[in-house]
Amino acid sequence: MTLKKYHQIRLIVTVLIAVIFSQSLIMKNFIFPLITIIAAWLFLNYLRRQVKEVIADERDYQVSGQSAFSAIQIYSWVAVIIMFVLYASRDLNPAYEAVALTLAYSTCFLMFVYSLIFKFHDKIILSKNKLIYAFIISALIAFLAIFTLRFFSGEDNWICQKGEWVKHGQPSFPAPSVPCK
Repeated sequence: MTLKKYHQIRLIVTVLIAVIFSQSLIMKNFIFPLITIIAAWLFLNYLRRQVKEVIADERDYQVSGQSAFSAIQIYSWVAVIIMFVLYASRDLNPAYEAVALTLAYSTCFLMFVYSLIFKFHDKIILSKNKLIYAFIISALIAFLAIFTLRFFSGEDNWICQKGEWVKHGQPSFPAPSVPCK
């Protein structure tokens, strides 16, 4: 397969994913878009292996790495500025605080993931002790999973029971305004 044909097929697959995604979300089907993305990724990886020409060289990888680093830096600065503005304006609208905190935590998470991936590519791929690093990464993932389940499990929340919102624990926010079904 030629590189030009691969790019044409990739463009068609991208358009199909966009159509499937939008229609699935309109119909409130959230599993089908996930299956579509996985299938498209596998299909495009298969097609990429069929290409006989050079798809990318070292310069492309260097430019993409620099672009990713710049994009993360720009996003982080913009997100932090917007977060401070929204947090300072929380008296105007209480929802601003939630948006600001979500933005702050997502920015921290993005920088944390970037650091882990950078360390992975810098140390682990070139290291002889790959098994030790794999164990450490697995332990970190397990710790994060347990931490997430413990602190975000909904202990202090509102639960829908028999058509009414009932307190579970000590939620720090009022009952939802949407009807309980």
